[in-house]
Amino acid sequence: MEGGVETSNYELNYGPHHPSTHGVLQLVLTLSGEEIIDCAPIIGYLHRGVEKIVEQKNFISIIPYVDRLDYLSSLIMEHSYVLTIERLNDIEVPIRGRFIRTILDELTRISSHIMSIGSMTYDLGCLSLFLYGIEEREKIMDIFEEVAGARMHQAFYIPGGVLGDLEQAAIKKINDFVKKIDRYCTTIQKLALNNRIFCKRTQKIGVISKELAITSGISGVNIRASGLDFDIRKQNTYGVYELMNFQPIVLHDGDSYSRILLRFLEIRQSAELITLCISNLPSGKFYSSERVNLNFRVPPDAIIYTAVEGPRGEFGVHMLANKTGTRPYRLHFKAPSFGIIQLIPRLLRGAKLSDCTAILGSLDFLLGDCDR
Repeated sequence: MEGGVETSNYELNYGPHHPSTHGVLQLVLTLSGEEIIDCAPIIGYLHRGVEKIVEQKNFISIIPYVDRLDYLSSLIMEHSYVLTIERLNDIEVPIRGRFIRTILDELTRISSHIMSIGSMTYDLGCLSLFLYGIEEREKIMDIFEEVAGARMHQAFYIPGGVLGDLEQAAIKKINDFVKKIDRYCTTIQKLALNNRIFCKRTQKIGVISKELAITSGISGVNIRASGLDFDIRKQNTYGVYELMNFQPIVLHDGDSYSRILLRFLEIRQSAELITLCISNLPSGKFYSSERVNLNFRVPPDAIIYTAVEGPRGEFGVHMLANKTGTRPYRLHFKAPSFGIIQLIPRLLRGAKLSDCTAILGSLDFLLGDCDR
């Protein structure tokens, strides 16, 4: 009974549609009035069978498939995969190649965070910030096209380095971009972070406690916003982060606002890292003398796990080679979005229906790497 009126629970299908659920995710919500009583996430609408397909591919041919998992951070996906091959075969990447990878990784992180902030604020009624973000992201896409010849699915990282050098024209574009990123960051502050309506919609909403962050197995921004100092760029470093004196940013409130604020802060941090990398970019080769070909092999029956820090958290590659070392026998991707989706019912129970979009947007999951 509510106010003398008898009520009953009812079900509401939320999705699958894009972009409001940030991918083709269906949520079956059980509601009592405006309160969410329960939630059942349903995935599988985007399933492409990548893990099975790549068992029939040689190691170099797999790179373009990895690109298409988290399609908003293709180069970082590639980085995790090529690290797997390099560590199995003790391939040393030249220092210039490592610098180039780090620069491109951080540009990718900025691009992904821009989309996350823009799509969430769009969901909550602010179209302007989404459009400003697309304008900035286009500049990054132009840089990728200059460097790799492709805007989204670059297939640019190879075991031993990268396919091409960072030319002066590209370096100038990168410098121009990071110097002007503060203007966009100021816009984020004005339209979202300092906006009282946005603050009311996100603060103390969808709180992930430190304990819940640990037990749920999530990673990335979503745990650092809850007070956990864990970032693979620091804990299990790769690229040239150890040369940059890199320190992860950690917040402690664990709510939807903190997660968006942390992505905003990481955009600025990534711009600083890119500036440092370009200032210290060494000369020399950008790929190893052991540059690989289509007949490349790894040790037979080798098994390995490698991971990198993607925009959504820990993206890992767990591979078992076949008996001849020519292909994977099994290749499993640890997708950060999968862990995030398992947490959604816990966060939505007890929330209002109007909070649902704010919580989902702040988690920044993406079904491309989940439905793999």
